[in-house]
Amino acid sequence: FFSFISQQVLPAMQRACRALSQIPSACPLQRGARPFSQALDEQTLRLCTIAGYAAKGNLTQLAKVWEELPEQEHANAHEIVMQNLLYNGLPKTIMALNAITKVGVKDRIIAEDRSVARPKDYFREQGNAAVKELFGYKQVRLQQRLRLLHPAYGQWVTDFGFGRVRSRPGPSQKVRALCELAALGGQFVPPQFRVAIIMTLTAGATLEEVRAVLDTVTDIWGSEQQAAIDSFWSDLTLRRVAERGWDFEKADEDLLRNNEGLHPQSILKEDWSHLFPPEALSPQNWRHPAISSIRPVIGLSDRTRMLALCATNTAHGNLSGLAQAWTYLDPMDHGAGLEVMLGTVLNTGFHRVHNGLLALHSQGVCRDAIQVDREDAILDGEGFTARGEIVLQQIHREKYHQFREQMERLHPDLWLWIVEFLYGQVTGRTCARLSLADRELASLGCMAGLANGSQLGAHMRGALNCGASPQAVRGILDQCGHAAGRPMQAFVDGYWLSFVRTIPSKELAGAR
Repeated sequence: FFSFISQQVLPAMQRACRALSQIPSACPLQRGARPFSQALDEQTLRLCTIAGYAAKGNLTQLAKVWEELPEQEHANAHEIVMQNLLYNGLPKTIMALNAITKVGVKDRIIAEDRSVARPKDYFREQGNAAVKELFGYKQVRLQQRLRLLHPAYGQWVTDFGFGRVRSRPGPSQKVRALCELAALGGQFVPPQFRVAIIMTLTAGATLEEVRAVLDTVTDIWGSEQQAAIDSFWSDLTLRRVAERGWDFEKADEDLLRNNEGLHPQSILKEDWSHLFPPEALSPQNWRHPAISSIRPVIGLSDRTRMLALCATNTAHGNLSGLAQAWTYLDPMDHGAGLEVMLGTVLNTGFHRVHNGLLALHSQGVCRDAIQVDREDAILDGEGFTARGEIVLQQIHREKYHQFREQMERLHPDLWLWIVEFLYGQVTGRTCARLSLADRELASLGCMAGLANGSQLGAHMRGALNCGASPQAVRGILDQCGHAAGRPMQAFVDGYWLSFVRTIPSKELAGAR
């Protein structure tokens, strides 16, 4: 028997192993197969590390990396931190800018001069050119898909995301795309991650460079995230992509023809038939379990609670929780719900909002919630700066000028983005069924999961300044644990106790 095993079975197993080792993998690059750390130059690797720590909010490590950063690289690195606004929102961007400013910023790029008149569609043209460079023959399909999620969202991605932020001087589109991969390691969503990888390849990166960036996930985001990305990477078929990406010049006629219009299986339809009439949507007839388990608050309606819960779930990437909460909204409130979703761009960036909008359309959105002609007219309008200043003054009141000085000190262009886009175009949108106080309460629901006391307090005070009661603020904070978890609920409760000391006792009846 042992002779048979040694003479017949073992040689056969060895031959099989040698044959398997010669079969090419579906994915050309497997982690650990080659020393990919050498694929990136040291400067790009440092920029990717900065992008990752800024996105995670690990300010200690961010400051350490910045201390060792050569001064000649400060300008490009500062741009990468500013770009963090697109995929992580304003709060984390402010935190990161504060951290590196304390260490010392020797150089930065100021690209927007208000004294220089620019054509009305300047950023839109810049954005279209950037999208074409990064998405190649996918450009039309991408922009059409974004528009069908919501016209405002689609135009914001092009005008602001690609035209105003990613088209700035400094790092190339390839370097910016590599840094985005490092930042997205913590909010890993397979479909978007695949798009980000192919976009990076189309911008000129190699598979080795992409793999080198993904190998940094362990140090920045932890081993669990690294394992998820490794599993995803091993399932990708990148050989064909590695040869041509989405480049127009490398695409054949069949490929170009197949990318005309939306994908046949897409839930979004070019004629907007993916929107439903009100009578086709039936909300739940009972209260949401999360709302039922919380003490009632006078003046805080279930509708306001549900809108805030939608924002919180979006901010945390809890798409199943978001879909469940959406089913409890009356179809006539879908317009207000979409406004809340769009408003989370301020606190979470575009990627979370994209996932959230797609989840809502999968669940069903009322036809009356999106008025396409009205949206197009708003997007082509003007006066966003004045509107943003009015909204910010309502929220911050006597601290408005202090807030403005702080943002301009971090970066003058950041202030322009805040006042013109984030508060002029996003928060400053008008909606008959959504007040500014409702928007601030929803924003508070997003902020409750970021564990940053100063900014959480600013939004608490902002909600009060806009007309919300202390009881309503406390009520929204009470429900954040359902999406953010018990540890975050404990942090919020502890911060509330210190915050209430700044409020006159006569206003706190029932809020403690």
